Order: sequence, then C-alpha cells, then structure tokens
Amino acid sequence: MAVVFGKPSFVLEKGKNNPIIKEENIIVIGAEVHSKKASNKLIFMAQAVRKINIEKIQTIIYFEQGYSENMKTEFEKSVNLYNKNISIIRISSISQLISYINIGSIFHNLINIRIFPYKNNSIYKIKNIYIYSHGMPSRITFLLDWETYKVNHNIQSDEKSSANELNLTNYMNLNPESFLDGASIWSYACRTGLSSENNSDIEIFTWGEEESLAQKMADFLNINIYAFLKRSSYEDTWGSKLDRLSDDDEFRNYKKEEKKIDNKFIWQPQGAYRDVKAGDTPYGPPNCLCLFRKENSIAPTCETMHFPLG
Repeated sequence: MAVVFGKPSFVLEKGKNNPIIKEENIIVIGAEVHSKKASNKLIFMAQAVRKINIEKIQTIIYFEQGYSENMKTEFEKSVNLYNKNISIIRISSISQLISYINIGSIFHNLINIRIFPYKNNSIYKIKNIYIYSHGMPSRITFLLDWETYKVNHNIQSDEKSSANELNLTNYMNLNPESFLDGASIWSYACRTGLSSENNSDIEIFTWGEEESLAQKMADFLNINIYAFLKRSSYEDTWGSKLDRLSDDDEFRNYKKEEKKIDNKFIWQPQGAYRDVKAGDTPYGPPNCLCLFRKENSIAPTCETMHFPLG
C-alpha cells in the first residue's frame, strides 16, 4: 500500500470471484490540544511509532488538529523509517474515521471495498484497531478541549469536540461486517470501560462496566474490546523515573536521539520508550487493560486484581 494523505488507500477491482480476505491493522491517533505540557504534545504519535515496531500495521489515521507541519513531518518520517509501505491518512473529523472503518476510505461516496474485491482480488477486513487518544467515561474524545484551543490559537474551524467523540450515541454507526472474526479494538484512552455515570475519583465498588462503551461495542460488533476502567497514563512514554535514574545503556542511547520540534516539543524518532499503563484513578477498578467480549464478564489482563462482590 502506498503512503497517502486523505486519499483512498486501495484500488478497486471489479468483476472478480472468490476474493482473498486479507487483514488490516489500524492505528488511530487523536489530537493533543488538552495538555499544556510540552512533553505531552506528541505522546500519542510516539506510542503509535512504538506500536509499529512491535506489530504489523498497515494503516495510520490521525487527527490533524493541533499538530504543526513540522510535527506531522517528523512523525511521518519516523513512521516511514520503520515501515515504508504503510498508509498514512490525515483526518479532521470522526465522520472520516467511521467512513474508513466501514468502507476502507474516508470518502463516503466510494464503493465499500471491505465487501467488494479491489486490487489483486482482495478484500481487507480489520483485525486490530489501536486507539491513542484522550477519553472520558465511555467516551473516546479525539478533540478534547478543541474549543479552548481554537480561541487561544486564533484558529477558524467548524469542528466541535463534542461532535468528534466515539461514544454511546454513535458507536452503532460502525459496521460489524468490516471486522474479521476474532478482531479486537484496543483503546488506550481513559476510562472507556467505565460507565458514563462513574465520573468520580473516589473509590468505586460498582463500575457499571456492562453499560460502558467498551461492552456496548463488544456486543454490537461481536469482537474483543480491550480498555481501561481507570484513567490511562502516558507518563512513561519518554521513559520512567527509574529509567532516568538508571545507568542503562539502552535508555542512554535512546535519549541521545531526543529532539525538540518547533524549539519546544519533545520528540523521539524511534517513538515511545515504554507503553501506556493504567493510571491511579479512579480507585477500585483493575490496574490494567480489561478484555470485554460479547455477553461475557470483563476479564482483566493483570492477575492481581480483586473484583468487587455484587
């Protein structure tokens, strides 16, 4: 697949019988217009580059808002360093994201190439989607605080943060037929597995996980959903406190490649040093990603968590 910028990733080939089903693994990156820390600006992009080094990824889709051209250039350069054949698609709205998931293109008027064969008589079905973004309980907020950011940076835009969420009101716009059997969505946003009513940091004994966005998507799409009930933490993206205090040669060599984009924002061409982890709050839920499956109880991926009774 060629590297593209908002163009269709695949060429349609009509009239073929017995198409070959191929898998597609996608990374989705939200805008970072919420945090004011320079070290946080590019954490979603950094985690995406790290994932490319670990998994076979065919497509990266990212929201452009808040990223300078220098940031986009450096990010895409890093992506191509590790995978020259990856498709890179810039978007500005969730409607484009949903369109790509459903038909394989951000252009709504094209034939659904997840159902009809195209180049080499192949149909691409989604195996994994990895999402790096901000989140609220049962909301993946791709443009969190965009209104404030627009005002502060004198940006003219009709897009609204509330209209660019994946949430309990629009998840059914996703097409279950786009996914392979046994497919997964991995949400590294905060609290995707927590019910929308649980918006507190006090200790939670009932989490409403059965009413969460994670469970609703698992039931509707009939796929695996991996999600945090706690806030997710990106604080170790550029290395943990222990890494910075250690004499580890690997980390020292990693730090040597660090640069600043636009004379301010930290970037590492090789991506994040460590993965996203569970944060501290809210108190009570598991300290790790949890697996949500259709009509099943959630399963934590860590072994030490005790679930509440009742």
